[in-house]
Amino acid sequence: MKNIEVSGIQKSFDGREILHSVSFKIKAGDFLSITGESGSGKSTLLAIMGGVLKPDGGTVTIGDAEITSLSEKQLAVLRRTKIGFVYQFFNLVPTMTVRDNILLPVRLAGGRVADYEEKLAKLVEFTRLSNVLSSYPDVLSGGEQQRAAILRALIHDPDVIFLDEPTGNLDSENARGVMELLKDLNKTFGVTVVQVTHSEQGASYGNSRILVKDGSIETCS
Repeated sequence: MKNIEVSGIQKSFDGREILHSVSFKIKAGDFLSITGESGSGKSTLLAIMGGVLKPDGGTVTIGDAEITSLSEKQLAVLRRTKIGFVYQFFNLVPTMTVRDNILLPVRLAGGRVADYEEKLAKLVEFTRLSNVLSSYPDVLSGGEQQRAAILRALIHDPDVIFLDEPTGNLDSENARGVMELLKDLNKTFGVTVVQVTHSEQGASYGNSRILVKDGSIETCS
């Protein structure tokens, strides 16, 4: 597990400043909720932390790797091997089974699927998805699709998983189930979790929180 440090992050689009000198630290194994109104800059911040978007200034360091200084090729490798992503709309490949969707990062990174069978079995048992592994995403409920997306993010043992509105496309019951799962995975496997959310209930599952307002950190706890 690795600590994360965000230092002096700045980002503008079309001359409008989205993030202004944002700085904070995340301890390895934390569950951080990033909240704020629409347009506050929180999703932009998450994209920069995950190496998807380059900042105009400042640094993001995961462990001893300053990811903001890496090339696009190096970032692509990092995202395939050390960082997991989960999005609001699941992003599962419709022509692939649930099992193949979960193992997709392994194949993209050139890994041997056989080396991940034990990890897959443990995660599937933990999330109770064994009965849908051979199914395709279109027959799954929204909650099952999001759980599959979470397993896909975890299969390669990342240092951190980033989630952008993980319950934004779910009803309240499925949302609660997904958040309980994330909390259990965080505690059981020790993976660092960073989520952006509008949901006050969803944010409460984290053990730390920051509020982004007008591109700056308003509060940090």
